Amino acid sequence: MTSSPPAAASPDTDKGAKPHRFIFNDVDMDKFRESAARKQLLHLTNAMGKSCASSKSDYTFDPQTPLLGLSPAMAALHGSLRAMLTWFDSFPPLDQSQVRFGNPSFRKWHERLENRSVSIVYNILKVQQDYPSNQDVEIDLLQSIADHGYEAAAVDKKTETIEQQGERAIVVELMSYLQAAFGHPVRLDYGTGHESSFQVFIYTLCKLGCFASTPHDQAPATDRLKAITLSIYEQYLKVTRQLQTEYMLEPAGSHGVWGLDDYYCLAFYFGACQLQADGGDGDFTPDSINDDSVLQTQGDHFMYFGCIRYIKSLKKGVPFFESSPMLHDISQLPTWSKVATGLLRLYEGEVLNKRQVVQHFQFGNIFAADWTASEEEREAPTTTFRHGKTVAPMARAPWADDPKGGMPPTKAPWAK
Repeated sequence: MTSSPPAAASPDTDKGAKPHRFIFNDVDMDKFRESAARKQLLHLTNAMGKSCASSKSDYTFDPQTPLLGLSPAMAALHGSLRAMLTWFDSFPPLDQSQVRFGNPSFRKWHERLENRSVSIVYNILKVQQDYPSNQDVEIDLLQSIADHGYEAAAVDKKTETIEQQGERAIVVELMSYLQAAFGHPVRLDYGTGHESSFQVFIYTLCKLGCFASTPHDQAPATDRLKAITLSIYEQYLKVTRQLQTEYMLEPAGSHGVWGLDDYYCLAFYFGACQLQADGGDGDFTPDSINDDSVLQTQGDHFMYFGCIRYIKSLKKGVPFFESSPMLHDISQLPTWSKVATGLLRLYEGEVLNKRQVVQHFQFGNIFAADWTASEEEREAPTTTFRHGKTVAPMARAPWADDPKGGMPPTKAPWAK
């Protein structure tokens, strides 16, 4: 697999409609595993990781100047993500004393996302049209563009106001992926499927040239791709972490001690790649996560340390090897290169190859399904009835089919 992401494209979106599901059963899942959409999504993910790990890159992420190195279109997205953090003041959580997970106020927050996603996406695409080249843009202009992205996230816009049919079809497709990236308003949960929906959103922006590569058949420069990966994902993490803590979203699917983390996978992969290059195995090694002073001083600069710091803040008083045994095992590996390689395999095997996760994916003309779905579209399972209450469905524990009822080893698959 090469390190170049899929080149930008100009798909025929005039005949498109709202994206819909194509994965309903194992037959569809087998088709997805062999599909071009999955291969290209993994291709881009790998390329983003390799850009963060590149020793030839001159870019270093600085949380004080997060717009540095971004393309104008991605600076617009960054501004809109920043604006999402202001929505929490409008929808304070309701009394949570009777339930542990899932505050209903999240539904209002998500409704605002749905109402404003047209404006957010339309603004990004307009910026891309105004600044299509790969030339460097002054930081002051990037800040102005990001501020416009911030303002776009305050506008309720209807798709009917977009006159050009092709533009409208693109916006409808992209806003579906954006809306799916911040948790489920019915299940009141968040997990790696939602994180992957954000990656699909990033993939479609790449295909449309929003990474500002020119000409369109060439991949973005390493520095540009690295800046987009670290800066955009760091801002995305700020929003989704606040969603989790503010509204106590249920971790979706298999999680906790039986998975890598309650909510994320890609963030760890990109973070490990970043440390492979910027941290170096001499400055910080995988076992540096056991040094709380490193997490506090470096967590804003290095995504992986920020992820570990976040976990420890949620699970205070619990030894890390008990709360996150797989991450603890990973910390015993000798190099960040081995960590990153294993995490990419884990993402492919435990996220993209799991029907329980990707059955919620929607497909349109840019992120396209190249097979015929086995069923007509219907909603994926959202709730189940248990003990007289409607609650979010729980994933089966990995050991549930073990006749002896034994617990599986919790070591990372490659930590041997």
